[in-house]
Amino acid sequence: MILLVFVARVADSLLLVASTDQMRSSDSQDTMDVYKSQARQILRKLDARSPARCSIESGPYTFHYVISECCCYLAMTHRSYPKRLIFQYLEEIARDFAEEVARDCGGDWRSAVETVGRPYAFIKFDKTLQRKRKAYANPGDRANQSKIDSEIADIHNIMKRNIDEVLNRGERLDHLVESTSTLKHEAAKYKWGAKKFHAMAVWQQYAPFVAVGACCLFVAWLKLR
Repeated sequence: MILLVFVARVADSLLLVASTDQMRSSDSQDTMDVYKSQARQILRKLDARSPARCSIESGPYTFHYVISECCCYLAMTHRSYPKRLIFQYLEEIARDFAEEVARDCGGDWRSAVETVGRPYAFIKFDKTLQRKRKAYANPGDRANQSKIDSEIADIHNIMKRNIDEVLNRGERLDHLVESTSTLKHEAAKYKWGAKKFHAMAVWQQYAPFVAVGACCLFVAWLKLR
């Protein structure tokens, strides 16, 4: 079952449309809120260097996303959900989203997505997400089994990550930046100390000659008076 679907702008992780399905448990709302938060954090970590397709494991669930053009299409499923099928689903909603926005905005859908300033601006697409989610709900259906067997979606090059690795990456990068800044500061202090030490060594080496020269000049000046 596909429990959560987000479509977001990659540049700033602005949510364009979201669709969720309730979990069947006593603490379903709290649990879903936790995974929604994780999904948003994943979106905030994405940038131009992120892999175009990735699966991120989190407890009994897995987040899968596809980056296409300027958008990220992210879904959460149970771990047992076939990877080939979920990526076919994501590729399909990516095409449908582009087509629907193009129809509504006169053809230039990328410009519409890149310039929109409010979240959930394309919430109308949720109807399509719900319809598609129902169609892909049961991997054992004959139609979905046929999609799996067709092997249209190539899953061999999809990166596999863990949620802790993804969410802590930013903290590690922040620590690396802080450490690098400290090292630069210490290196600058060392460089200044080295220059000062070198100047003192040069002065100690030539100070006697300077003193003798100064004395000679002083004596010569006295004689000339």
